[in-house]
Amino acid sequence: MSAKNSQRANQDVPAEDRRVQERLESLRKEYEELHRKKIETDTTLQNLERQLKELERQAEAEYGTSDPEKLRALLERWRAENEEKVAAYQEHIRSIQESLEQIQMPGEAGDA
Repeated sequence: MSAKNSQRANQDVPAEDRRVQERLESLRKEYEELHRKKIETDTTLQNLERQLKELERQAEAEYGTSDPEKLRALLERWRAENEEKVAAYQEHIRSIQESLEQIQMPGEAGDA
């Protein structure tokens, strides 16, 4: 059908019917867009579910659990242990510094 014939056909269609056709076409386009978004969302969901399963598998292998609360508890315990180790190391460094100061004091007194 040529453009002229299409225009004539549209002119022959009552205005009310044209509005219904236009609404229907608009709804079809909206449906197609929503359908496309649904497919994208489903694909994203499948990818995220696969990633989650892989991360859970890794957590099980490395930490013996994939439970978020148990992992959080492990993390807190390790943080506390690290703080204790840092504090002990800091105390060790302080004691070395004190020892060095003790060694240096007699030498400085003899030089005076």
